[in-house]
Amino acid sequence: MEGLNQSADSVFLFDFNRDLTVLKKSLSEKHRSHKLPPPVNLSLKSHNFKTILTWAYVNKTSETTNFTVQFRDYQTAQWQLFPPCSNIALYHCDVTDAFSVNLSTSNSYYAKVKAITKFEESQFVLTKRFSFQQNATIGAPTVDILVRGHQVFLRCIYPFFPKLTTATGRKVDHNFRCDICVWQEGHNELKNCPTRKSKLKLNITQPGVTLCVSARVNPKQWKMKTEWSTQKCFQVQSLSLQEILLVLLAVIAFSLGFITVRIIWKFVKKELVLPKSLMLIVKAINPYADMKIEEDSVSVVIKYEDICPVESNDFYEEVAKPISNPDVTEPLSVDLKYAGKGWPYDQPQTLLNIT
Repeated sequence: MEGLNQSADSVFLFDFNRDLTVLKKSLSEKHRSHKLPPPVNLSLKSHNFKTILTWAYVNKTSETTNFTVQFRDYQTAQWQLFPPCSNIALYHCDVTDAFSVNLSTSNSYYAKVKAITKFEESQFVLTKRFSFQQNATIGAPTVDILVRGHQVFLRCIYPFFPKLTTATGRKVDHNFRCDICVWQEGHNELKNCPTRKSKLKLNITQPGVTLCVSARVNPKQWKMKTEWSTQKCFQVQSLSLQEILLVLLAVIAFSLGFITVRIIWKFVKKELVLPKSLMLIVKAINPYADMKIEEDSVSVVIKYEDICPVESNDFYEEVAKPISNPDVTEPLSVDLKYAGKGWPYDQPQTLLNIT
């Protein structure tokens, strides 16, 4: 019985000590919350979706003072400890990851900070309501300029954004665009030329003109405050000496090629050459064909003229020379002395065989 009584007493003492410890801790936390002064001048600044919480603190004790940060988003309304900024000795905290919970264009966030020492702590101090549309900014992009003769190529290079995704799973910058503005030097027209393109190509017809360019990010539905980039001015030159020489060489090369083709075509084009034996047949068919007889017994058709039919009632016939020996066949000879002349022999003729 004594052993049982001792065991029961030990259990009771253990429970009593545990409850006393919890009570002391609770009283200590309650007591510490009124000892240290809270942080002051809390501020949230967000640039390119990187959000920083800062505060100030007047340390009135010799002990080391640390700070703890908690956050909540407007949709869930539940305070959560932010582990990267728990019991830190810094006066600032990067809450980018904390403010990406349920990230959307309509959601808002809060943060609160308290000071703590080994035995004491302060009350939490709450920030004002934060939203990206109202309190965040987007930095200016960089404009890459390339001038080639009278052509100008502009390209917008976006600033760096953290790899954050919205509650729908899209990147925060998935549909960002650029407003590129170009104007002639001395005529600043930033308000009247929002060209929503990340790349722009210009054809400048006026040589020697000086242009200026500036750009800003267009976050569309985020409706965040944006900044125009520092203007850059450049001069569009006329064609350089090298470009002029290239153009002249191209024209000369084309002209030489055209002349060469014409010369080759002239030599390749051959005259129609007929044997002398066929010349008579061609002449009989077309007496108006202009021919010349070469000494090498080759006839060359120089010119061909269309025959215009001529109405005539005259009938011409040529009687072949009688053959003394019927068994001997002699070729029919035709006198060419009247060929090409305006004689009746130049008219179409019909050869009749006389028996």
